[in-house]
Amino acid sequence: MNYASIKYPDIQDGTGIRIAIYVSGCHFHCPYCHNKETWDKNYGKPFTEETIEYIINKFAENEDYTEGLSLLGGEPLELYNQPGLYELTTKFKERFPTKDIWCWTGYDFDRDVLPKMYKENEITRKLLSNIDIIVDGQFVQDKKMIDLIARGSYNQKKIDVKESIKTGQTVYLQFGDENRFEGLNKKPKVIFVKEFSKENPEEYRMVPTKNIVSEIIQNGEEYTPFKTNEKIEKISADNIIKNAKIEK
Repeated sequence: MNYASIKYPDIQDGTGIRIAIYVSGCHFHCPYCHNKETWDKNYGKPFTEETIEYIINKFAENEDYTEGLSLLGGEPLELYNQPGLYELTTKFKERFPTKDIWCWTGYDFDRDVLPKMYKENEITRKLLSNIDIIVDGQFVQDKKMIDLIARGSYNQKKIDVKESIKTGQTVYLQFGDENRFEGLNKKPKVIFVKEFSKENPEEYRMVPTKNIVSEIIQNGEEYTPFKTNEKIEKISADNIIKNAKIEK
């Protein structure tokens, strides 16, 4: 197992101040991933006993105001990464039993982890027994929002691992910022207007108004609309009046 980096202090991956390790290797290859170098499992440095010792000692130096350990990547739940992370998390929990461990994975916990990986692999069961919170789901650019809590896109979910294992079903938790994207998946109303052909004013097509808005260019610090051909504009206006009807 290799790792890309160890980050301390980390204030974005979980609650409070944390220490984070970014492991190497990921088969998901999410578009717009900001850690593409970690896709290669051979990237970075070898993960050794000295690496574990460094993380434990670094945390101990700042234990009073550091809340936990975060596992990121790359993909922590790739099978080749799990043995090393199990050893790390076991020693971490033995030394700091009241501190929590968060893990980010591209796997879907409800579909991939709990019903399959957890049941099929002993190492997965052992590793998950040490993890408190999982943030699951691949990063999706179209669902990206700036300053989301502990994730890059709002499709990613926060899961109580211990309660999920105990009950046998996924137990979801709130990040606390869900109100920012409530209703975003509802289909918005789109207004269409006629766009007349410059070559033949008798021809037109129906286009959404957002296409008209896109025909605005930046001119210094001001925004100036494109100038239209006055002759075509008058012909188009006359045709709108002449052919006016309700579009259904």
